[in-house]
Amino acid sequence: MLTKIIQYIEKQQVIHRLLLRIWRLLPPRLAGFLKGLLARSWVLGAVAVMIDDTVKPAQVLLVEHSYRRHGAWGLPGGALDSIPGDPVHPREDESPDDVLEATLQREVQEELGIEVNIIRMLRTDAVPYVAEEPGPYRLTFYFLCLPDEGFAAFREGLETNKIHPHSPEVSPMELVPLDRLADYDLFSPDRRLLLDNLHRLMPELAINTH
Repeated sequence: MLTKIIQYIEKQQVIHRLLLRIWRLLPPRLAGFLKGLLARSWVLGAVAVMIDDTVKPAQVLLVEHSYRRHGAWGLPGGALDSIPGDPVHPREDESPDDVLEATLQREVQEELGIEVNIIRMLRTDAVPYVAEEPGPYRLTFYFLCLPDEGFAAFREGLETNKIHPHSPEVSPMELVPLDRLADYDLFSPDRRLLLDNLHRLMPELAINTH
């Protein structure tokens, strides 16, 4: 409801201009407080897309999340922690340039016990609603990654159980052929990335996911 009111005001140029002038007169702390009430709350996440294209068909690493009743299978990753500090007081220090990448590497290490090399960002997905976990808006950054020791060693580690989940949040993990993704109960944002967008983002894979 509040969003619709704001969108309506933005379309009324006279009212919008007047409210902007009033807003400019507000003390900074009051303006910041009001903006916090009006702005949407977001959860920021970083997700690893680990695809082994040395086998045919190519395979992607999926993990099963123990805390989801529906959409349990998905890509590994996690949410960014809030930077320590008070948003109403100035700070001299800055966040590092690689805050997203560092978060992803930490999450994968904590959940799966492996190091990953980040190749590039594949996609940023802004999601207002997730059926499996209704709540805050989500902004998810998907990164193409590789196991630090390569897929051959990673695959051997999975087969010998030397590589296994290190967190109660994750049950099994599997390398799943891309043409079998539809057989899994995928988390809806990851499903959209893998089934609807991956063929466009990585056309070299010649993906058939349906």
